[in-house]
Amino acid sequence: MQFLNQSSMALAVTLAAFAFAPAAHADSSNKVKFRSSITLKVGQAAIVHGHRGKCGQLPSKSDLANSKGNLDSKLKTGHVVFGKQGVRKSGSCNGWTPVYETIFVADRPGKESVKIHGDTVRIKVK
Repeated sequence: MQFLNQSSMALAVTLAAFAFAPAAHADSSNKVKFRSSITLKVGQAAIVHGHRGKCGQLPSKSDLANSKGNLDSKLKTGHVVFGKQGVRKSGSCNGWTPVYETIFVADRPGKESVKIHGDTVRIKVK
């Protein structure tokens, strides 16, 4: 009987570990900060935000592709790429959640304000 209890407990622990595996893949040492304003020269790049999926999960590859297409169509002075995994504080998630870095790459001089993942970012490219 004790063997069955130990086996059941081991199985439960293993299943729990797999259930929370997506959150474990984010690099918690890479804390991604939101930047409401950036100034860059043409050719420079900066991390401006972190793109998250559901709370505790990274966004899917298709979600990243859709987000990139939507953001690039709005931007006049550059484009976005997604960088390394990390974490950011999210009010909606009540704490730290896994993200991919959202990096703005400056292509053309100008100024603009654009919403990136729901937050306004002021961009100036020299």
